[in-house]
Amino acid sequence: MKNIFHIASATLFAGVLLLSACEVPKTDDGLTELREGFKNPPVKARAKVYWWWLNGYVDSVRLKTELRAIKDAGLGGVDIFEIGLRLASDEKGIIPAGPPFMGDESLHLIKMALDEAKKLDLEVGLGVASSWNAGGTWVEPEHASKTLYASKTQVRGGNEVKVKLSFPEITPDRNGKPRKIDYLPSGRPVYSEEIAVVAVPKDAKNLGDTSRIFDLSAQFDAAAEELTWQAPEGEWDIYRYICSNSGERLIVPSPNSDGPIIDHFDSAATRMHMMYFINKLKPLVGDFKQSALKNLYLASYEAKEFAWTPTLPQMFKKLHGYEINKFIPAIYDEQLYEEKVNDDFQFDIRKTFSELMIQNHYAKSKEVCNAHGLEIISESGGPGHMHHIPVETLKALGALDVPRGEFWYNREYYKEDSVVDYIWLVKEIAAASHIYQRNIVEEEAFTSYWDWQESPKDLKIIADRAFCEGMNRLVIHGFTHNPSEFGHPGIVYLAGTHYNDKRVWWPMAKAFNDYLARNSYILQQAKFVADVLYYYGDDVPNLVPPKNTRFTAGPGYDYEVINTDKLSELIVENGEFVLPGVGRYKVLALGNNTEMSPVALTKVRHLAASGAVIVGGKPSRANGLARQPEATQQIVSGSGDLWTGGTESGKIRSSQSPEEALRGLGLVPDFSYPDQASGKLDFIHYAKGDADFYLIRNTTDSWVSESLTFRQKNRAPELWDPKTGEMMPIPIFEEKGNTTLLPLSIAPYGSYFVVFTNQPAKPKGSIENTDIMYTPHGFYSRSAGGQAKATTIEGEWNVSFSEEWGAPATAVFPDLTSWGQSEVDGIRYYSGIGTYDKTFEFAGSGGEANRVYLDLGDLAEMAEVTLNDQPVGIVWTKPYRLDVTDMIKEGANTLSVRVANTWSNRLTGDAVTGEQFTNTNITNANKNLTPWKDVPLKKSGLLGPVQVVTIGLSK
Repeated sequence: MKNIFHIASATLFAGVLLLSACEVPKTDDGLTELREGFKNPPVKARAKVYWWWLNGYVDSVRLKTELRAIKDAGLGGVDIFEIGLRLASDEKGIIPAGPPFMGDESLHLIKMALDEAKKLDLEVGLGVASSWNAGGTWVEPEHASKTLYASKTQVRGGNEVKVKLSFPEITPDRNGKPRKIDYLPSGRPVYSEEIAVVAVPKDAKNLGDTSRIFDLSAQFDAAAEELTWQAPEGEWDIYRYICSNSGERLIVPSPNSDGPIIDHFDSAATRMHMMYFINKLKPLVGDFKQSALKNLYLASYEAKEFAWTPTLPQMFKKLHGYEINKFIPAIYDEQLYEEKVNDDFQFDIRKTFSELMIQNHYAKSKEVCNAHGLEIISESGGPGHMHHIPVETLKALGALDVPRGEFWYNREYYKEDSVVDYIWLVKEIAAASHIYQRNIVEEEAFTSYWDWQESPKDLKIIADRAFCEGMNRLVIHGFTHNPSEFGHPGIVYLAGTHYNDKRVWWPMAKAFNDYLARNSYILQQAKFVADVLYYYGDDVPNLVPPKNTRFTAGPGYDYEVINTDKLSELIVENGEFVLPGVGRYKVLALGNNTEMSPVALTKVRHLAASGAVIVGGKPSRANGLARQPEATQQIVSGSGDLWTGGTESGKIRSSQSPEEALRGLGLVPDFSYPDQASGKLDFIHYAKGDADFYLIRNTTDSWVSESLTFRQKNRAPELWDPKTGEMMPIPIFEEKGNTTLLPLSIAPYGSYFVVFTNQPAKPKGSIENTDIMYTPHGFYSRSAGGQAKATTIEGEWNVSFSEEWGAPATAVFPDLTSWGQSEVDGIRYYSGIGTYDKTFEFAGSGGEANRVYLDLGDLAEMAEVTLNDQPVGIVWTKPYRLDVTDMIKEGANTLSVRVANTWSNRLTGDAVTGEQFTNTNITNANKNLTPWKDVPLKKSGLLGPVQVVTIGLSK
């Protein structure tokens, strides 16, 4: 395939849009509302930001200014996130301490923010802690986090034993430090509850059952602290277990807001905590439904200590059918029981913690919030890859109103192999939102440690990857509130893409925010389409890796992920699996789960009997110590074996991959192209009514021109451009069998929606002309006779700078070079906006037959263009080109290009020269590890070549 962008000058830009009168058809295709929302996305589709209130120190004047800046930049709202600072975040101590979180002054500021946001039609969320986890100064010991403590008493048996059991010692925390808990004058903790007394044979190991373990709880007089027991022969270790506070505190609270975290497994603690916020806010806000406050936010659970809650034994018995007391010693000694027994018990206790947290924390928070007109949002499933959150991920996320995940910019964490990035939590969140019908897939986006070194073109790459895994709303991490006394780039939270109104490129950021919103809008309005349903097992924690890593449905196919909870709702209709209200799937894939729960195995057996296609390896056994149903034992042991290497109806095809099963059904890939093995194009498929939306992204830094094949028939295709909001029919396509083929050229890291409407297809042309470039007014094809003429704008440029950042007011650039190459320090280290002015001659014409484009070549990082005193637009990612047909004129033309870079170079310059143009709390870059003087200068300014390109359009 030829690449049209390698002709004459390499500036031919695939605007990818179309033919003659290329307006959207006037025929009513049921997409009117979607088209309008795509052009002008509503608030709900627009990205929000974490609005960091560092140390709780807030300036009421700047508060209003920042909300206006957020609105003007095309964002949809904020999550107020009050937080303190670690030493590395503010070594110079320049950020004062604000008032206690949720105290009177704090509430006054929150109300002010809510009132202003309401005026601006912005949504507000509020984090329910100063930092995280859930907790605060208001948490009393009975509701604070808890753990188990034990005392050990040795006795010799053979007769009745009466022995005093000592109260367990409150041991140091995991770091060897005293626990911050409240004590009575006696020295005992204010809160404690007896849990169990258990006798274990001294030095016992590898026990196969519990017959030599004795639960003596009923024989212990707690008031007298005395055990009476007719002890068998031998030596025994008697353990007295109590539950008391673990002493865990908020992670990074503001100075006046430190407090304990709550018991996340106790519904009473959760209710107390959520009602504390509601009772504080309601007198100020009134009816929450009429206010800007839409949700409360629970950050990710990152407690470190072993947890306990008094109701755990009761829940354990309810779930698994046996008492936990005889197994409590195995929590601390995994060699007490033989391996299989221990593994099954550990599975059961993890499942218990999961159900307690889901029911008593996440579901309870939702219940409380919904009763008062609010929603609850949380990263309830993680980041489990990093913090071993004790929940079954999909079910925990599904317990919320809005599940939220996270992904980082330019960081891979705990990447245990070459495939799986542990902090890329997108497919997981999308699956939960889909199967629990929550609609919104929120992502904490662009977290990083790269301190002002990135720009929207960098962020777009990972945003597009997240969109192609199902994200449909961003919460950008984050916008740090800056009181008036701080300069530029100002104070920021240590982590995160510093995304606030003190950014150099902020005046141009709306173009990027609109792009994010257009993608989000379509993915919010439509439903995800996949061929395969992947059952991910039921371990705890159970985690969904990034798309197409540890599991794939095959090139050109996609998959949904389901858990045991939703597997129970799965039915079969006409040979297809149906999850009611969610979707239809051709194949159920069980993966390679070595163990499955009895519930899941029994359900799989019933599904297999329907004759629908199931693939996956046979589990070696059912997990858990609970009694297994007879049918389940038969499946695992081989009696009535469902697993087969062939395709026998009613059997599970253990030897087939999902892709093989799909092709066996005669199903070609949903999306394909000749060079599919390269992986250079990614996709996701959504549908609404009679329309299908394929988001296609170029994963490379080069132009890609390909013939694309979609599993669609007799439906008119259109191209929707999320960068511009333009929508137009695609006239050049072919139909082959049940597929539609069309040519498409995509810019480096570019993306488009290919939309199939309900209008009948009218194929035209041949896709053999694969060098086709579409424009909103026609299409260009070199092989079909299209013409392109590029003229480079030569000569020197007059450039003006803002003197407050060290540069001269004006300079003449004989050539377009990076500011960092200048011999003038003020330009070399300049951060800000530079304006390039130029007068050039143009001889040519535009109109229906010709379109004229201004192509800026290369630049860093964003630019706003004016031609002949008329605004043309903003460019922020390749191709840096704009249609100037209606503005350019014969003869002399005046061109002005305002280019913004980042703060990185000025921060480096200050460190090198000792100047102090900048002011920030970040002493060093990159997680405070790299001195600013050692940070390489970033490419900045207009780099060109700047060209005027005239295209003769084909008809």
